Amino acid sequence: MNDGQFIDASGLCRRIAAGDEAAFSQLVELFAPRLQAMAARITGSVAVADDLVQDTFLKVWLSRDQLSDVAQPAAWIKKICFYRAVNHVRRQSIHDHVIDAVGLQKENTVKTAEIVEFRQLLTMVNTAVQQLPEKQRQVYRLSREQALSISEIAEHMDLAVSTVKNLMVMALKSIRTSLQKSGYPLFVLLLLDFLY
Repeated sequence: MNDGQFIDASGLCRRIAAGDEAAFSQLVELFAPRLQAMAARITGSVAVADDLVQDTFLKVWLSRDQLSDVAQPAAWIKKICFYRAVNHVRRQSIHDHVIDAVGLQKENTVKTAEIVEFRQLLTMVNTAVQQLPEKQRQVYRLSREQALSISEIAEHMDLAVSTVKNLMVMALKSIRTSLQKSGYPLFVLLLLDFLY
């Protein structure tokens, strides 16, 4: 994404922030091919990449009122797609570890029971996150869903870096405790790489 695209993206983003759907369509045309190529390289799947790019542009559209505050829209859009792709690969890896750990056979098509069990686990994590105190929940979501670093979260929330680290540690501890109480000690161990 060269300097010309940064300039074009900034102009388009100002129009999108004002609700201009034609500008949004232009933005999609400008960035979609490169984002699809990047996401496909990361995930190894063109179909998954297409979904991730659609999710990326959905986030851009839903966040359009904040676009005028984004200093480098091209880098911001690329970062959203990049982290969505990385998180997809991470979730797939966790799924594979879970399936291996419970001794289920991998097959070309994943059994319905396996999918249900994995979704239940994700639901339990989401439920645990919802039960966190507000600041812990916000720090966790900014880290995991927005893919912000600890220092970026500290700046975003106007908190000290050490405070953000402490909030993240407390959030992760609460999530692990909640999962253990639900009878998932094995899954808690497997999630450690995902959570940190």
